[in-house]
Order: sequence, then C-alpha cells, then structure tokens
Amino acid sequence: MTVTISTTGVDAQVQTGYDLVADFALQSIPVFDQFTTTKTATTNQGSGITFHRWSDLAETTTALNVDEVTDVTPVGLVSSSFEVTGLEYGSTTVTSKKLRSSTMLPGFSADQVTLVARTMAFSIDTLARTEMETSTTEEFIGDKALGTFLATDILTADEVRQQHASAVTANVQPMGSDYIWILHPHQAYDLKSETGDGAFIAPAQYVNTDKVYNNEIGKFAGFKFVESNRCKILADQGTGSVIDAYWSYIFGADGVAKAVWTPPGIVQGPVTDYLLRLVPLGWYAYLGYGIFRDEAMRLLIGASSMGVNA
Repeated sequence: MTVTISTTGVDAQVQTGYDLVADFALQSIPVFDQFTTTKTATTNQGSGITFHRWSDLAETTTALNVDEVTDVTPVGLVSSSFEVTGLEYGSTTVTSKKLRSSTMLPGFSADQVTLVARTMAFSIDTLARTEMETSTTEEFIGDKALGTFLATDILTADEVRQQHASAVTANVQPMGSDYIWILHPHQAYDLKSETGDGAFIAPAQYVNTDKVYNNEIGKFAGFKFVESNRCKILADQGTGSVIDAYWSYIFGADGVAKAVWTPPGIVQGPVTDYLLRLVPLGWYAYLGYGIFRDEAMRLLIGASSMGVNA
C-alpha cells in the first residue's frame, strides 16, 4: 500500500523562512584619521585650539672675538602658531515604537547602533582626508597636470625613492621609523607589479608589530604603505579624457593637526513626543582639522594601469 504524504490542505502552515540576522553593506576600513596629530581642549574653552611651533636658532660658525672681553650679540627666540577652528558634526536616526515592536529581527536595536557607528567612522575619516587634500605640497607623476597626464604616468619604485629623498631633504620627521604612504589598490597593483611582492616587508615580519596601521600592506623604500579605496579618484582626467586621476597621500610626523572638543560618540537623544513613541539615536562630534606642516603632508597625483577607460 502506497502512502502519499503532502502539504496539501495545510498550505497555511508552510511558509517561506527568513534569515533573522541582517547583513550590512560592504564597506572599506577608515584609515586617514589615524595619522593626525591630536590636541584636546583641556586647558580653556574657546572656538579654536592654537598649535605652537618654534623656529630654530641660526647656526653660529664664527669664532668669538679674540680680545676675550667683547660680549656676544644676543639672538631672539622666534615662534609661530596657527589655529584650528572647531565645527560640529553629526546625524541622527529616529525609530517609532511600532517599528521596534513589529520588527522580526531580534538584533534590530544592535544593528541600528552599528549603522550609526559606521557612518560616524566613515564621516570622520572623510573629514580628515578632505583636509589632507588642501595641502599645498602637491605634485603630479611625470610633472604633468590634470588633463595632460598620460596612462604611463603610474607609480613606480623610482618615484617612491624620489619622494623619500624629498621628505628627508625637507627635514620631515618620520612617524616612528618610517614615513607613511596611503594609496589606492590600483596604484598598489602597479607598484607591486614592478617591484614584486618580495620587495615589500610584510607587517608580520616587523620587529615591532604593535605599530601596524589599519590596512597596512608592508614596507618599501622607507615608507609604510597603507592601501585604501577611500583615496580620492577623479574619472577621465588624463589625456584624451579616458584616464582616471588617483590621489595618494604621503605623511611625516605632524602633517595634519586635529583639535577635539567633544570626541565622536553615539548619542541617545531624548524621547520628547507625548506618547513616548519616537526614539532618536545618532552621533555627534565637535572637532576640526588643519595642515600643521605642509612639507610633512604631501599629495602625489597620477594614473594607474587599471584606470584607463578607453
């Protein structure tokens, strides 16, 4: 005797299942803000924070007077300063009681916090990068300009060595034992295609692995290289309007200053509606950025073999 088993007659009891864990959009890792020099408003309140810098005294290479009694002429101390102005940043979300009561996701509230934290981190990182792009120490590979650079004006090992020589010549101090270079993955591909992976010292081989930065891919020619798709790109800016322009960022110590009054943080807003239904959750920061030493914050613009759109 054949027994037939089916769901006919109980269709209402058989429904499509749903994953109760929501995934997040793919996103890059913030890298720029970690290379700023931070000063907090711990001494006095004000709309700006002042950074001070001494000028060196002139070298003295002339012998003192031979009569042994003529006094020397004093030299004056010289300092300079600049101010970083603080601005407020932030955004908020609001959820209703009905939404919070109806959602099928057990982790809804935690997901909301994660989404707010992600946009806070990305926003702060973009603010740091945008300030870096105001540096007046800007060059094009091949000494070109927007509209005239070629597809062959890509990042090479020789260009890296030239930038290292320029930084040392300008007395730029390294961050630790090395300078920092943030570059787009397309430019990292070009550089490694020329040098080979073996030319890079991998972070796992560092003597001091405590100083590994987010997205760091290795050391080469006096630089620690950090790969990020958050680097600025302008499409079709080269010869023939088919070549993308890539910005890379070269740092020494004290390249970019960051003044902080209120550090970035999650804010649980007040529930102020009459029925206590609307709950705000956002982020807030009160801070500012400024170029501290132009010679220590360099921009290099060029092409990539992966950025030709013809």
